[in-house]
Amino acid sequence: MKKYVKMILAASLLYGCTNGNIAAVDNRANIDNSAKPAVVKNNSAANGQSIFAVSDTFQTQNKRNLLLSSLSGKPTVIGMIFTRCGAACPKITADMKNIGEKLNANREKVNFVLVSFDTERDNAGQLQMFANEMGLDKDWLLLHGSEEAVRTLSVLLNVQYEKDAEGNFSHSNVISVLDKNGVLAFQKEGLDPDQKEMTGKIEELLK
Repeated sequence: MKKYVKMILAASLLYGCTNGNIAAVDNRANIDNSAKPAVVKNNSAANGQSIFAVSDTFQTQNKRNLLLSSLSGKPTVIGMIFTRCGAACPKITADMKNIGEKLNANREKVNFVLVSFDTERDNAGQLQMFANEMGLDKDWLLLHGSEEAVRTLSVLLNVQYEKDAEGNFSHSNVISVLDKNGVLAFQKEGLDPDQKEMTGKIEELLK
């Protein structure tokens, strides 16, 4: 798995160097909430591959080391953000909270995970501060890891990001749903306050 991911990662980075037209919204961009979110096709790198097979260790907002495989057994809703993002990332987080609220009693049967792009500044303390600001309860996991670990995960989730000279990030606005085995089951790109389609998919995975 590791060797396979590295091959895909190398191809992704090469693509990123030759194509400057990354479809992204950064913390300085204006967000058009009227834009219809698009269902994202599965990245061929992740198609059928369990993301839980990634062997890199992440750290939670509570300074606990975590392997993605520990999330197995439940569907997982996952987003990639950075805490100094002024617009899109808080909106992604709010949309994920909305999904949890719509699941009602099924909320506790689902993992909710945020992974930071900012490997330098988003340490455990900063992630905990962001969790407090966003009103995230103790069941949420906010993760940071090495540059390689974060880039590997972004490739598998088909999330593009690029760091600018100021240390901020342009990035895709994507929320992903993994099944109980860590296989990508559904994604949506764009900021969507409704999330009915995604909530329905999670409920199917819980059956």
